[in-house]
Amino acid sequence: MKIFTVVSPGSRIVCRRGGIYVIRQGDGEKVLVPPDVDCIVVASSRVGISSKAIRLAARRGIDVVFLDFNGMPIARLYPPYINRTVATRVSQYKLFQGDYGRRLAREIVYAKIVNQVELIRYFAKNYREPNLREIAYQIDSIATEIRVADHRALDREILMSFESRAAKIYWQTIASLLPDSLGFRGRDHSSKDPMNMALNYGYGILYGVCERALLFAGLDPYLGVLHTPRSGKPSLTLDFVEMFRAIAIDKPLVLNARKIRLEVSSDRLDYESRKTVASIVLENIRQRYLYTKTGKRIELSEAIKVDAWDLAHCIREEMEYRGAKLVL
Repeated sequence: MKIFTVVSPGSRIVCRRGGIYVIRQGDGEKVLVPPDVDCIVVASSRVGISSKAIRLAARRGIDVVFLDFNGMPIARLYPPYINRTVATRVSQYKLFQGDYGRRLAREIVYAKIVNQVELIRYFAKNYREPNLREIAYQIDSIATEIRVADHRALDREILMSFESRAAKIYWQTIASLLPDSLGFRGRDHSSKDPMNMALNYGYGILYGVCERALLFAGLDPYLGVLHTPRSGKPSLTLDFVEMFRAIAIDKPLVLNARKIRLEVSSDRLDYESRKTVASIVLENIRQRYLYTKTGKRIELSEAIKVDAWDLAHCIREEMEYRGAKLVL
């Protein structure tokens, strides 16, 4: 999936000579949005877009996503016609409240933990830290407990207890790899330290990518199996994101933590920090990883799209779904 990001305040997105252009404030430079782009991400509150540009984007199958200062998608414009929506959603509504939903929830948590293990093993090799392999083994043993457990005994609370045990070890390990100057002591979405804020912003971008994949696969992003359903809460998006967090967001931010500037202003990352995080995250989403379901190295964004289609297919056919696993 190709993503075009607009981050400069004061920019305008317009239609000129049959193409979509971004006109930057200040120098007035016009940048053409490639016609084969899949998504335009607007990551600033001071960007204008013309209705003509929106119409052309819709005709080309391009959706436009608006992010808030935390990186969370707050609005989305996408074409009104999506294939196989009815059949997929009827099956989704029928299956998610029963045994199928419990099995799916188990698979999502299992895949999330397996990908965390993969990342810790990658850091063990990258940083030449043999002790990280033992930590990876500890987390992997929790994933094994989930895999062998009877799904009928795994309600949401029990699954989340497994996830919490793995997360405690995982985030303690991540904290040990980061510079002390960032003040990161563990994952806390409400913390005001710059690394937690960078993670929040990165996850927000990932939510937008995953929600698009689910929508275009015909799924209802608001009915999930792991996160509790609530009006206005995209529970399935939040479920689906869990499997990709470690590789898509945690990996590039940890690797770049000593190289980049992260500054907090008025209890939020400042503009330049948000721009840097977005650049790092989107670059990583374009990187190729080994996607185990195909046995091929493909762009991470493509793996997310393919996995959403696989989930939708499994739901329509009432087939067993296997979570997304990536190899570094």
